[in-house]
This record gives sequence, structure tokens and C-alpha cells, in this order.
Amino acid sequence: MDQHTVGREAPKYYPWAVAVMGMLALFLSNGMTATGITIFDPSLLDEFGWSRGDFKFRDFLNFALTATISPFVGILIDRVNPRYLLMTGCGLLTLGYVGYSMIANGGPVPVIEAIAVVTALGLASVIVVALGSLAPGLGRTAAMLIALALAALGLWLYVENWMGVALKQVYLIHLMFSLALSTAGSMTVIYLVSSWFVRYRGLAIGIALVGTSLGSAVLPFVNPYLIEAFGWRQAYLYNALMPIILLALIVLVIRGTPAQAGYKAVGQNEALGDLKQHGLTFQQAIRTRTFWAIGLSGFLSYYAIFSFVQHYVLHLNKGFGFTLKEAGLQLFLFSLVAMVAKLANGAIADRIDRHKVFMTCLVIMFVGLVGLASMKREWVVISAVVIGLGWGGLFTLYNMLAVNNFGLREVGRINGSISFMESIGVGLGSWITGKLFDAYGSYQVPFIGLACALLLSILIGTQIRGEVDERALASKD
Repeated sequence: MDQHTVGREAPKYYPWAVAVMGMLALFLSNGMTATGITIFDPSLLDEFGWSRGDFKFRDFLNFALTATISPFVGILIDRVNPRYLLMTGCGLLTLGYVGYSMIANGGPVPVIEAIAVVTALGLASVIVVALGSLAPGLGRTAAMLIALALAALGLWLYVENWMGVALKQVYLIHLMFSLALSTAGSMTVIYLVSSWFVRYRGLAIGIALVGTSLGSAVLPFVNPYLIEAFGWRQAYLYNALMPIILLALIVLVIRGTPAQAGYKAVGQNEALGDLKQHGLTFQQAIRTRTFWAIGLSGFLSYYAIFSFVQHYVLHLNKGFGFTLKEAGLQLFLFSLVAMVAKLANGAIADRIDRHKVFMTCLVIMFVGLVGLASMKREWVVISAVVIGLGWGGLFTLYNMLAVNNFGLREVGRINGSISFMESIGVGLGSWITGKLFDAYGSYQVPFIGLACALLLSILIGTQIRGEVDERALASKD
């Protein structure tokens, strides 16, 4: 479509249907890889006897690799119909959960070996994109040969060092989950949903991001019953059915961006044509103070929140004697609060200065982390609720800041680079918190560290500024 033309009005329900589909995608991609999956942690530790630091290294691998590839997946997001990325992520989630149900020490497991091949080929594809971006004169054939050689080397190292070791199988699954998070996670969803809205964008993004809280709420609430009734291995298999259902819905509902579907975005100024033509380029964005402020503040905030979420069930179950069902209920409560905060703050940010809302949410979350670090049983639940209130708003606003402050022109690359910093924070937080627990026998020292990280995030967050004029994108009616 020419950049000076714009498609017809979409059916009024359809953009909101896209937002709901984004919510379902995040329900699974986030819940099944980062938050809801933690309800299985006590069962795995009881069966295999791993230390928390060694076990939580899976999260570092997951999010460090997600961070490394996110700028290049961002290039794909700018070029490929997002429906295909979402479908890919669903397939990877199902394969990963089937693999989890079969982890074992001893001989090779066919499904795990299939995961090794899929992961190697998926990363090879990312390497081709990366080489095309970083070394454009190399040539496509040479890039493919290099990528395949690296994939073969990775498979050989797996066979020599990781095959038949249950903990290493967990690591491998989470390396593949980095591909699922990159294709069906927040980068793709935020780009897709944002492309359908100029007016009501904050509310639409809030609806989509509710999915992350739903995954954190529903999966820990339901899975203890499945684990108790069928065992943890069978519970993983039942969970593996959900991405298959979502994949079918994506095929039926999602057409792509408005430009790809022949429509215009809600509230779009018709004179502007495709919104992908407006905003800063990646090179322009990285020269701004706002880009680095969002990324560094996000690194620290994500370090804090995912450390908390990844260890909350273990903290309640092993530290305070909560049963698995009780711990799951508390994670459900936290996630429910965060879900409401995401919706509310998305709508509020459509009406008032989003930066003020952002800073307020940072302060609220900081207060909750201070309460958590007190290690008092009577404060642990209320502290989690306060953290959820702050984090729910922050998660929506971090994703809005990249889109609204820089526009959609190269938002895939911009948001991918910001996600690089955020994902490094996620992976380091969970792993370092586990290591500090092993060293001190308590979560108090690592939880104090989380509060300090967020205090620094507040200071950096004061440097965020708007970089594009959003008013020019909206229709006048």
C-alpha cells in the first residue's frame, strides 16, 4: 500500500479482537515460560534435588538468549507479517512442554533431541538475519553457510556434553523458549496491537498485556490440582495443548497489521497513510537520552520484578510453609492485582501525562519491595499486592513508551534493543537471586538488592522524554 493512501475502516470489533488475541498470546508465552511455569518448581526440585542457583540458571539462559537475539528478531518484526511469528511461537511452546514432561537422566530422549535440532535451526535463522544486518556485504549464501556451521557445532556440543542429563535438558528447553518469547512475546504483540490503534492505544495495549498477568494467575491456580491428580509430567502434557488451540485461533482471526489487511488504524489521520512510515529510525532513536533511559530503567525494573515472581512460590512454599495450592493462590492474587493495574494504567495514560503515571508506579513498586525485604510473614502477602499494583502499571507503560516516544517506523528494532536490556535484567535477576539464596540461606539479602535496583530505576526514569509529536498521527474528530 502506498504510504499516502490508507485502507477502509475495519469492522468496529476487529481491532479489539486483535488486542484480545494479543492478550491470549501473552497469556501463554509469558505464563508458560517465565511466571506460571514456576508452580512446577517445587516438584522438580523434590524429584531431582538440584540447588536453586543451578536450577534457576535456566532463566538466565532463557532471557540472556532472548536479549541477544531480540534486536534481530525486531528486524523480522519490521518485515514479516506478525501472524506467522505468533504461529511459530505457539508451536515452540507446545514442543517445549512435551519435552519437559519427558526430562530424565540417562539415555537420549527423542523429543529432547528434536528440541535440540529445532533450537539450532531457529538460532541459525536468527544468525542469518543478524549477519545480513551487521555484515550486509557478506552475501546471503555465505551467511546461511556460517549459520548452519554454527548450528552444527551447537548440536555437536549438545551431544557431547548435555545429552542424557535432566538439568541440561531443562536448559535446552529454555534456550528454545527464548525463540518462543521472541516470536510470540511482548515485542510482536505490542507492535501488532499498536499498529491498529492511534486513539485508545493505551487501553488496547493494557488489554493485551493483561495476558501476562493471566498467565501468572491462571496457570499457578489450576496446575497444582493437575499435579496432585495426575503428577507433574502429565500436567505438563495437558498444558501443551493450549498453544495448539491458540495457533488455530491465530489462523482464523489475525490478518496482520492494518496496512497488510487493507484497513486503517482506529483514530488514524487519513492523510498519513501507513503509520509504519512515521516516527524515528533506529539510528535516530539510539542517539536520544530517552532510549537509554527506558532501556536502563527497564533493565533494573525487570531485574527486580522477575526475581520476585520467579522465586515467590519457592519463598512461600519452602520459607513460610505454604502448601503448593496456597502458594499458587497467592501468585494468582498478585497476578490479579497486576492485571487490573495494567488495564487501569493503560486507560489513565491515554488521558494524562504517561510519564507521571510511570514514575508513580515505580514508587509504588519500590514500597512493596521494601516490605518484602523485611522478611516478615505478616507482610509478605500485602507486599506482593503493592508490588503488583506498581508493576502492572509499569509493564503497560514500558511497552507504551517505546511506541509512543519513537513511533512505528522502526519500532521492531527499537523495541528489540530495549528488550535486550530488559531481558538481560530478567535472566540475571532470577539466577543471581538463586545464587544469593544458596550463599546466605535466606532471601533477605537478594530482596534488599531488588529494592536498591528499583530505587536506581526511579532515578534513571526521570530522564525519559517524548521524542515524536503523537498529536499529528490522530484524526481531528
